[in-house]
Amino acid sequence: MTGSACFSAALALLGETADSGAYYEQFALPAMNQLLANCLRENNALRSSAGETPLAAPPRMSALTEEIPADEALAAECFPYGLAALLVCDDDKDRFNWAASEFASRLLAHCPAQFTAVQEML
Repeated sequence: MTGSACFSAALALLGETADSGAYYEQFALPAMNQLLANCLRENNALRSSAGETPLAAPPRMSALTEEIPADEALAAECFPYGLAALLVCDDDKDRFNWAASEFASRLLAHCPAQFTAVQEML
């Protein structure tokens, strides 16, 4: 999935069209790079489970036309929600909360390792 396709999907989730969401395009690439940085742990877990070497640093995109350097399912099913949340975080708290919640729940479903809190044994 390309950054442009992810941006289009994020706009659709927000109920925006290419015309009505043109304002958000200037924020899309920095937000994609923020998502890649925030999801390094999950991306590396998926890479490890696939037998690939984990990344030492988050990958970066220099243009939206590039392929998202992450697992295809992670990019297609999680990133549009994360991108939608980041695009409206200053404008619409309700849409931000919804998209961020969807992103978090989908991210947990794609991470091969589930983290739980440490519990005291009695």
